[in-house]
Amino acid sequence: MGSPLDWLRDQVNGWEQSALGIFRLKSGQEQWPVQAVGPDELKEQLLQRGHLLPLPTEPAALANLIEIELREHLVAAAVGTPGVQIRLGTERSYPDLELSGEAFEDGCYAADIKCARRAKSGTALQSRIALYTGNTYFLWPTLKFSGILRPFDDYAGHLAVLAIYDFHKDQPERISGLQMIVHESWRIASTKRASATREYIGSVQGIEQLVAGRGEFASAEEFEAYWRAPARNWKKSPEAEKLLRRAIDG
Repeated sequence: MGSPLDWLRDQVNGWEQSALGIFRLKSGQEQWPVQAVGPDELKEQLLQRGHLLPLPTEPAALANLIEIELREHLVAAAVGTPGVQIRLGTERSYPDLELSGEAFEDGCYAADIKCARRAKSGTALQSRIALYTGNTYFLWPTLKFSGILRPFDDYAGHLAVLAIYDFHKDQPERISGLQMIVHESWRIASTKRASATREYIGSVQGIEQLVAGRGEFASAEEFEAYWRAPARNWKKSPEAEKLLRRAIDG
């Protein structure tokens, strides 16, 4: 079977989003039945008759659509693969899914789906990917925070599934050129935060770096030591303080 990294790469290789728009039942131009010899002709007919509305342009909404469809694809792939089990998280949990089972003898793996838009240059992301929330489950890896399936250190590994795309405002599907990349998360990490206002660890932005897994750290240990150092000056997490107090009090 190989590693969960290899399995994920095999499953997402060549994967494409198939959601092309939002179906509107009543358009005012209904002509039934609709007859088409293939998906492309069906798409054109639905567009012409006003039944297919464009997908949203907001990045978070687009990312959510991609993630939902990709999660379904991976669940179906696991069902068809002996020895592979998938447990899904929620839309706001970490990770998006867990991989385990007899095929992966060394334990349970976290796999998080990340969607990012290419910059106009085509050589970089428009903005850094947020890999982890730095001041909660990553900073305190043995604690079970709300919104995570299990403590960070309980996983045998942490994997990032990236979906990189070009944005087209004037196309109903909004995206094209989908590029799938899978790496251990630390391999695409940078020394920069993903946001100036939130507590997120950011990825590198160069697409060549992302494809090659050539981040700014030589090992997972170096990555974790850097981002857990006091110099990072994370904001205090009230939930972390509560969990630490509970652990101390026994």
